[in-house]
Amino acid sequence: MKIMKKVLIGLGIILILLVATAIIVPIVFKDDIKAAIDKEIASSVNADVIFDVDNFDLTLFKNFPNVTAVISELGVFNKAPFEGVPLFVVERLEVEVNLKELLFGDELRLKGITLIRPQINIRVLPDGRANWDITYPSTDTVAAKEEDSKFSFGIDYWEVVDGDLSYDDQSIPFSMKMAGLNHTGNGDFNEKEFDLRTKTKADSMSVVYDGVEYISNKRLTAEMVFGISEDYSKFTFKKNVAKLNDFGLAFDGWFKMNEDSYDMDISYETEESTFKSLLSLVPGMYTKDFGSIETSGNIAFTGMVKGSYSETQMPAFNLAVKVDDGMFKYPDLPSAIKNINVDLFVDNKDGVIDNTIVDLKKLHMELGNNPVDAKLLIENLKNYKLNGNVKASLNLVELNKMFPMEGLEMKGAFSIDASANGVYDSIKKIIPAIDVTMSLRDGYVKSSEFPLPIENMQFLSTVKNTSGKMAETTINVKDLSLLMDGEKFVANMIIQNLDDYNWDIKANGAIDLEKMTKIFPVEGMTLAGKVIADIQTKGKMSDVEAGKYDRLPTSGTASLENFKFSSKDLPYAVTVSKAQAVFDPSKIEIKNTAGTIGKSDFSMEGSVSNYIAYMFSKNQTIKGNVTFRSNLLDLNEFMTESEQTPATEEAPFGVIPVPENIDFILHSSLNTVKMMDYNITNASGDIIVKDGIASLRELKFNMLGGKFQMTGTYNTKDIAHPKYDMDLKIEGLAIQQAASSFSVVKTYAPIAGLVNGDFSTDFKISGELLPTMMPNLATVNGAGLIKVAQAALTQSKLVSGITSLTKLEDSDKVTLKDVLMSASIDNGRLSVKPFDVQFGSYKTTVAGSTGLDGSIDYSLKMNVPAGKLGGQLQGFLNQYSGSSNSTSEIPITIGVGGNYNDPKAKLVMQEQKQQVKEAITNVVQEKGKEAVTEALKGTDPKDIVGNLLKGNKPDSTHQTPVAKDTTKTAPVEQLLQDKLNNLLKKKKKNN
Repeated sequence: MKIMKKVLIGLGIILILLVATAIIVPIVFKDDIKAAIDKEIASSVNADVIFDVDNFDLTLFKNFPNVTAVISELGVFNKAPFEGVPLFVVERLEVEVNLKELLFGDELRLKGITLIRPQINIRVLPDGRANWDITYPSTDTVAAKEEDSKFSFGIDYWEVVDGDLSYDDQSIPFSMKMAGLNHTGNGDFNEKEFDLRTKTKADSMSVVYDGVEYISNKRLTAEMVFGISEDYSKFTFKKNVAKLNDFGLAFDGWFKMNEDSYDMDISYETEESTFKSLLSLVPGMYTKDFGSIETSGNIAFTGMVKGSYSETQMPAFNLAVKVDDGMFKYPDLPSAIKNINVDLFVDNKDGVIDNTIVDLKKLHMELGNNPVDAKLLIENLKNYKLNGNVKASLNLVELNKMFPMEGLEMKGAFSIDASANGVYDSIKKIIPAIDVTMSLRDGYVKSSEFPLPIENMQFLSTVKNTSGKMAETTINVKDLSLLMDGEKFVANMIIQNLDDYNWDIKANGAIDLEKMTKIFPVEGMTLAGKVIADIQTKGKMSDVEAGKYDRLPTSGTASLENFKFSSKDLPYAVTVSKAQAVFDPSKIEIKNTAGTIGKSDFSMEGSVSNYIAYMFSKNQTIKGNVTFRSNLLDLNEFMTESEQTPATEEAPFGVIPVPENIDFILHSSLNTVKMMDYNITNASGDIIVKDGIASLRELKFNMLGGKFQMTGTYNTKDIAHPKYDMDLKIEGLAIQQAASSFSVVKTYAPIAGLVNGDFSTDFKISGELLPTMMPNLATVNGAGLIKVAQAALTQSKLVSGITSLTKLEDSDKVTLKDVLMSASIDNGRLSVKPFDVQFGSYKTTVAGSTGLDGSIDYSLKMNVPAGKLGGQLQGFLNQYSGSSNSTSEIPITIGVGGNYNDPKAKLVMQEQKQQVKEAITNVVQEKGKEAVTEALKGTDPKDIVGNLLKGNKPDSTHQTPVAKDTTKTAPVEQLLQDKLNNLLKKKKKNN
């Protein structure tokens, strides 16, 4: 009763506040009233109440002398844990009040309440919390003494027009939905005991209990009178009739709501005894043409529910259904379903569901001239102890006329005679004793979707078990045969021992797959082709599970012609123009197999082993040794997409996974392979697939104008981080082509894009692949030799930076001839050991590295003629050599740093300092020799001595007083060294 009081209190608060507002709005300011109501609702109701004072109206004219208050567009929306669920939404609410009683009486008596197009959604969570419990709990800790109130509340009538009601109680679990609900009722709630009278109609009602839909979209009409007593908790059925479609039930008894349970003693029985009323409940029968169906026969439908319902208890119940001599016939069909006799009793005496008895004592009907008889007794719902049988003989031609299915024609004689007696216990592996015989003779099926029928269908099938032990069950399908478009198929099958399946299957014949799928279509899939097979297999499941596949004799031959498979889930079609296979228990020999996969063609031959284990066990590996040939293999079609890509963008390629349960050696010969943007030709070699790793063994192919040979592995065991480890040999590949095609070359040797010429290499490289199947450059490691027979480089920023330091002629062109480089990649850098190139006509030795970030660090060593030095270095050399026409060569070292797009070239000072020192010393020595030669030109010894002494003795005719020069006695070499030091210091400062 607390629940009922909470509901009445919550709705009463909202109703009284809204009615009061409707009366005084014309007098008081609407905004102030709206704010006051919002405040009161917020303090009393745990829900969002949505309304607009402009949608209130008050009139005396509609139901004078009563006052009618109208509220439009009112909504009550739940809060947590039912956020957003509309508890109550109504298009229009009308409340009719007696004005005299309102102003002068001590009773607020509502003449009527009308809800127009309401939507009511009641929800109960598994823990019992309900969305209609919207009042805040009282904060008073002391129970207040109830006092008789001088004010009373009454209502004359209420009405619901075109409403929708949804009740979903997950704690039971039970749900009910009504649509197009029209309801009226009245009762004097001011009395302790009164009659509640209601009339209800619903266009559609559905009821679901514990996941089972017991009533589905049935029309409801009900006229009920309840006696209300015991503080509104007990409902006594008085005059009550309810109808679902045309099936009516009358109720008697009572129903009482307690604090934690429901007590009840209710009985029911059919209002009418016609078979047609029961027929209206059959799905698909109650249509607009239901009235024209011919029927006869009588029914009796009675039952009761008695006891208590709670979380731990169910009430006792029973149901009895009897049909005597029922018949119905559609007016436009030639035959009737007649002699329908049913005697069904469902009984539960104690409310324990496991103790429910289902007793179908009799079921008999005649479908035209086709009798069907059945009976079934289930003594409990725990181990399902049962005893039943069904027997029928059906002429499919007659049934096809009685129940016509558009576009489907059937013929033949089908019979069944089945009986079962015993218990079912899955734990103890016990089943009822079973004896079933089924047969079909002269079967014929034709669909309008395909003109060719399946003809001459025959089979005889039996299921036998006399002991109830699963191990002693035998299923026998004998002489199964059919003919389709002139192709005959026959099969026999025996299955024994349901504990350890034993099978013996033989099949022989031809099947046209396209014709089969036309008759038995599979949505989203198209099959075509002809299978011709003669196969025999036998064995038992324990041998499969134990891996004793030699005990599974399987033999025979199979061939496939003009096969085609396509599916909406597969972006390409698969065809097989021909295929032949010979079976034995250990392997399948594949012969003369050819077909296409998407754009790719293939032919293959070889053997596949361990196929039985692979089919029956998840952890087994299929093995094979196959020769595979193809003129075109387009791998792009098989690549998985790495992520969802907008339709406007080109989808990226994805990682090609290597299955871990395949152990194959594939000898390949492929004329053309397409992979990403690459075209590969004349590919041959072995691909070994094992344990999720594809190993390449001397795989040779041509690509990008060069010849390739690869040996290595491709590992996708960690699909998020696929790895590769390759020994790569390349001959005659264009350097520029390599730079534009391979990200490793483009990143680590970007200058290759400007080099004209070919190269060859013997290189070992490893790393990870990205989801796009491109190398993850940060993980690349490798080393090897690179050979360049003839190449040239021009128009490079790097070259122009070097030539700016010299006045070398033609030094803007770099040539390579018969160059052998030793290179390695480690920690994100490509390093090359010294190798020689030609800057114009000047030999230069190059060494250094390029980083993943584009940084470069190279040194270039060359011998430059003294007259070709640039800038200050040449001027300095001229000053102290006394000439600008020296033919001596000066060895210099140029460092190139920065990054590829902005290289910085400079002289390497520490090396240059020593090299210039040595060069100038050589010049001074040459000048000294020249001076001695000049002094020795005279023939007089005295003159010779004089000439030699002139260098140290001043001319007496040009004497000028000067300060003492301490450097005069220093050797010339020391003077030049000091000058050079000063010059280099200035250059360092400038840098």
